[in-house]
Amino acid sequence: MPYYGNNPATIFESTPVVQRFNGDGSDTTFTLTTTVSSVQDVLVSVDGVVQDSNAYTIPDGTTLTFTAAPSSGTGNIFVNYLSPQVGTVTPAAENKGNVLIT
Repeated sequence: MPYYGNNPATIFESTPVVQRFNGDGSDTTFTLTTTVSSVQDVLVSVDGVVQDSNAYTIPDGTTLTFTAAPSSGTGNIFVNYLSPQVGTVTPAAENKGNVLIT
């Protein structure tokens, strides 16, 4: 079936995501699923309190390292990714080249 209108987007940005960790009162490092370029790319909270970026580092882009171990709790550490996550979309083969502009 032909596609009418503009070509479908091939690049998109998704909404920011949240990653949760369980604090145990002793671990200070946690592995992020998304690579970031600086501490400014995330907002970190522990027990509902937003942490100052001086309280943690992300030295290699994926290892969140706290200066002091976060308290114990289930899902009490939230990492909110602030920068949009960019991805690509490949339109289905049957949609390529079937654009009708009116």
